[in-house]
Amino acid sequence: MGLQENYLEYRNHINTLKTDQGYIKYILKIQQIMHQRQLVSCMSYSKWLKLLHAMTDLDFPPAFIVKLVTENRDLQAEDQFVKKIPWYLGDWHPFYHDAMPVFIGIEYLIVKPMLSKPRGRLIDDLILDQTDQFRTLLQRLNIVFDEKNSCFKIYAYHSK
Repeated sequence: MGLQENYLEYRNHINTLKTDQGYIKYILKIQQIMHQRQLVSCMSYSKWLKLLHAMTDLDFPPAFIVKLVTENRDLQAEDQFVKKIPWYLGDWHPFYHDAMPVFIGIEYLIVKPMLSKPRGRLIDDLILDQTDQFRTLLQRLNIVFDEKNSCFKIYAYHSK
């Protein structure tokens, strides 16, 4: 499916949610938190969809963890994720495919564009590294990010 079709599909699902009371409360809660914490949006729906679509340009979809605006930061989970090379792939699909949360609720992603493939007990794992390709992809899409130790923090919201 092309980018235009992905955008139309996403808009249809969001428009369906606009009458859902739970979704409306969720949006109001996010707006309240954004105001309290003075957060500014760095990502639009179209930018998110371009990022998800661009994952097909990579050799494998990199693993990531999500920090939602409504959640407290889990430093332990983030630290563990950053220190290890993932053996699993990331699911870079929108919420209606049971993958990423609704974009408006994402504060940031931490992405590790590396993959550890086991080769047996006596041989070290094969490490696939697409750090350079991922960085180039983010720069091409003008996405706000920080990079540290081959991990990328992609900001959906940033403090003023």
